[in-house]
Amino acid sequence: MAKYDVVVLGAGPGGYVAALRAAVLGAKTCLIEKQHVGGTCLNVGCIPSKSLLHTSEIFSHMTHAADFGLSSGGTPTNDFEKIMERTRKMVGQLTGGVGQLLKARKVETIMGTGKLLGGGLVEVTDKDGKAQTISADSIIIATGSAPARPKLFPFDGKHVVTTDETTRNGFLPEEVIIVGGGIIGCEFATVYSELGRKVTMIEMLDSLCPGLDKEISREVAKSLKKRGVEILTSSQITEMSVSGGTVTARIEGKGEVRAGMALIAVGRAPVTAGLGLEAAGVAMDGKLIKVDATCRTSAAGIYAIGDCACKLQFAHVASRTGLIAAENACGGRASDDLKVVVAGLYTHPEAATVGLSEASAKESGAEIKVAKFPYTASGMALAYGDTAGFVKLIAVAKTGEILGAVCIGQHATDVIHEVALAMKNELTIDEIAELIHAHPTFSEAVGEAAELWEDKPVHTIGQIA
Repeated sequence: MAKYDVVVLGAGPGGYVAALRAAVLGAKTCLIEKQHVGGTCLNVGCIPSKSLLHTSEIFSHMTHAADFGLSSGGTPTNDFEKIMERTRKMVGQLTGGVGQLLKARKVETIMGTGKLLGGGLVEVTDKDGKAQTISADSIIIATGSAPARPKLFPFDGKHVVTTDETTRNGFLPEEVIIVGGGIIGCEFATVYSELGRKVTMIEMLDSLCPGLDKEISREVAKSLKKRGVEILTSSQITEMSVSGGTVTARIEGKGEVRAGMALIAVGRAPVTAGLGLEAAGVAMDGKLIKVDATCRTSAAGIYAIGDCACKLQFAHVASRTGLIAAENACGGRASDDLKVVVAGLYTHPEAATVGLSEASAKESGAEIKVAKFPYTASGMALAYGDTAGFVKLIAVAKTGEILGAVCIGQHATDVIHEVALAMKNELTIDEIAELIHAHPTFSEAVGEAAELWEDKPVHTIGQIA
């Protein structure tokens, strides 16, 4: 029986990062993966979707080339199969790179499904049903999450799909239904509408992007409607069927919607079934594995990270918790309360948030002050010809303690990190205002918002709440 210092179940952005860190720390490490190195994020999630978003943005710019004094020499066209060929090639390059890193760090990778047997033992079954048992001093569970597949929807992999399929195949009909108005649904609505498809979004709740700042919801809805997306909120699908290549969705009190494909983006569920958690004495918190700030579970020597253990389903949270678990599995003392985590929405315009929303900050009871610097006053935004958006800072009125921030506009998911770093290190608004921001940049809007918060605006009359 092979014995390791650390065994990691799952090779997604949490698992492979944990394995690499454990190996760097000198641990004999084994990584178990049942499908593909890189997990959902790299193969069918974050990376391919961002490739598609960038491609659709380029195409959108091409259709508006005349606004910049340019000519494309005719009406631009797109070939979705070729778009997907590029995306698949890029994914292959990245997964190959991860594989090389694992090999270079001497991480043994076993393709198969892992199951805890208790006592530090893990059973691994390959695709042919052949099983082997290995042992470890420490085990890190990083099995991630999978798209929710409610029984209401007749999934067939082509006409009714999840992101697992739509980020791999080259099928994109002229009309698309997207069920779910969260981050995933809004991003794919952006892609498909920019590529010229007719998109209908159906969301149960009364607004898009529930849980995010209300201004994000409004701006994203406005941008999608501008691209021709029909948004049906407060709408419940009662039945969906496929016939002759046409998907029909029946909506309670609102008739029917038809399209060639329906993308079901109604959330993701932790992958914890069949892992032998009960046998190993691992406690659950609902559908999630219960962990503390050190990523330890209730069972000695067993850690859990990422989507199978965290409410925040982000690849960057998986990677961060992977590093924490690996450090602790190798004798370290790492922890993170995950209070400062950036959430990004890669629509056009992008949107990002960190910390408390304005509504949550007000509900906390603190006396707050809010400043918002509009991109209409940003030189870089004007140069790009894209002035939709703003930077909003939320802080305690008396002390300048930063409680949260929202950024909407070009490169918002990059710009927001300055505020996240400030919050992580307990900096105040005045310290952001004193930083020399390079000009022209999108990130200088953060400094402008800070000056505005201090009632010392230079480039705008501004908006203070």
